Amino acid sequence: MKKCDFCAKEISYDKMYCCDECEKQTKLFYERSARFAKPFSMINIVCLFGIMGGMFIFPMSKPFGAGLSITCCAVLGIMLLLLPFPTESMIKKFKVQKAVGITRLVGVGMMFLGLMIAGLLMIFLS
Repeated sequence: MKKCDFCAKEISYDKMYCCDECEKQTKLFYERSARFAKPFSMINIVCLFGIMGGMFIFPMSKPFGAGLSITCCAVLGIMLLLLPFPTESMIKKFKVQKAVGITRLVGVGMMFLGLMIAGLLMIFLS
């Protein structure tokens, strides 16, 4: 059986969605994705380079390097919570609803990683 492109319920082969609500939600998701693609990509790139830069700077300047990594992890986590845009392969595998949920979980994980870095910094620098 074929699955709905939004919620992954089984449907007949001549349909794409199980109901009008799923079709509406999918179109809304792709419109938002197209509208926020550039800011999402720019924030993502800056934060990833910020995390790597913070890890590179950390041995030379512990507070600045850790602060940079913590800030970038927090910003990336918040962005993934507010703008959960998974990759196309993830959408193809899990469908839109589950892929968005997984992306939000990754955002929570990034925020938790930032808190762990901050906690470890407090332990080791005190």
